[in-house]
Amino acid sequence: MKIHGLTLSLLIGFLVACGSAPATEQDAANPPAAISDAVETNPTTAAPSEASEATNMLNARSSSLSAAQNDGPSVAAGLPPAETDLTAFPVTIENCGRSLTFVQPPERVISLWQPPNEMLLALGVADRIVALAGNYTTLPEDLAVLNDNIKQLGSTMVWPSKEVLFSEQPDLVVSEGLEGFAFDPAQGYATVAEIEATDAQVISTGGSCTPTDPASQTKSTETVYNDLEMLGRIFGVSNRANTLITALQDRETAILSKVAEQEPIPVAFYNGGEGPVFVLSLGIWADLMDKAGGVDVIDTDGFQISVEEFAAAQPEVILVGYYPGQAPEDSIAFLREIFPTVPAVQNNRLYPIPTIETEAGIRIMDGFERIAHALHPEVFE
Repeated sequence: MKIHGLTLSLLIGFLVACGSAPATEQDAANPPAAISDAVETNPTTAAPSEASEATNMLNARSSSLSAAQNDGPSVAAGLPPAETDLTAFPVTIENCGRSLTFVQPPERVISLWQPPNEMLLALGVADRIVALAGNYTTLPEDLAVLNDNIKQLGSTMVWPSKEVLFSEQPDLVVSEGLEGFAFDPAQGYATVAEIEATDAQVISTGGSCTPTDPASQTKSTETVYNDLEMLGRIFGVSNRANTLITALQDRETAILSKVAEQEPIPVAFYNGGEGPVFVLSLGIWADLMDKAGGVDVIDTDGFQISVEEFAAAQPEVILVGYYPGQAPEDSIAFLREIFPTVPAVQNNRLYPIPTIETEAGIRIMDGFERIAHALHPEVFE
């Protein structure tokens, strides 16, 4: 299977390491046997064609969120103009154990991953971006208009070579993580050290300095706020950044208030695979599920568990992560076939969640709201 010209397995590897693991390529010829002995079969199991009231509500809300994201109000609606405050310079920030000083706002920026790409566009600094890479799904409409006017380097998961990157003469390179993937010398990409040798600076967003280390996945919604605050200072647009942060925090507070008194629901975040299966249980996903009124029933320090372990966890709700090129209906069909005795399957509480909305970026509150709706639909009626 190919997605925008790249192998799905490559996308899997990067997103797993960065904490956004999608599904593996499925082997339809050898599907795993159904896990039917985990619990006694419930005779009231819902038929696959019968969507529960909660599922219908979430689907309606998902449609509403998608419409708002792509056709509705601008992501930047209500934000003040991106007027650069030169009096704030020089600016020194701390990033991945390094102190970086900016004597003026960067003027030739290359960003290499979609969440920081969207943050930069939302902050109104598109005129300072010379190139973007790493967009793996559609951008919100107002940001897509800006993105269309910026040079795109490489393809979804093929980053610019060292020579191409250097030809753009960047003074700042932004990514998520500071090693491997976009900085992998084995792939012909420039390393952070090589970029810094040209007097350009490199920063990492997403709270992920070492994306290949699951133990480093300590992201939360605060990660997004911290990144926006950092980028606002670097570009001298703190007023706009702080307004966006406040808007996101207000949405988070409103959702938290709705679920505050609810009994926590056992939940698992399935993100593809037929054995082992990918699960999202670390970092920002743990934070979102906990804040939304859930209890993550998956106990792992990585991104994969066996089919048997997933069945034994007995979640009452399963969040189903998906990304472009993957149909959530296929994942849901797999879950129904293989886990017929899991409560979430029996009660048809299987909820699709776009992976991009659970990344550490400006869409994080869309993902948070979807998860809260899935766990506690009654408080959003």
